[in-house]
Amino acid sequence: MMRFACLALAGAIALFAGAAAAETYTVGALTIESPWSRAMPPGARAGIGFMTIANTGSEPDRLVGGASSAAGRIEIHEMAVIDNIMKMREVAGGLEIPAGGSVALKPGGYHVMFLDVPSSFVEGSDLTVTLKFEKAGDVTVVMPVGSIGAAGPMPKQSGGMSMGGMAAMQGQ
Repeated sequence: MMRFACLALAGAIALFAGAAAAETYTVGALTIESPWSRAMPPGARAGIGFMTIANTGSEPDRLVGGASSAAGRIEIHEMAVIDNIMKMREVAGGLEIPAGGSVALKPGGYHVMFLDVPSSFVEGSDLTVTLKFEKAGDVTVVMPVGSIGAAGPMPKQSGGMSMGGMAAMQGQ
């Protein structure tokens, strides 16, 4: 019985790992990996988005902004500790993506800032966002919305067995 439970658990983990595969988008020499956002409290007017951008080209490019029906405007921001105080500010001129390198937009650092948001982002929904790059041009990505305090992108739902289903099966 224990052997069956271990095999079943391994199968569920494989299903879960496959479901967690994040979206990847390419425009020119740039690859945008795992774009995601966080839910917002009701009434909030600003949201936030994250991803990793890699540049396989021989010249740098810049993420200069974006557009979405989910926000009145989009800016590229940076959070940093200055004089022991966490501060957030717009990145003047956009965020450089170095040639042959990558930049992670993540909690506590660089991020996409959604401003003048007409309605709060809701966990489990998706945002369609067109990112604007100085050289590569525009690319439309889908950002799944995780919980308010999410630390990373949420796994995609696959219709496979959930981990909760596994726990119930092991109890049989």
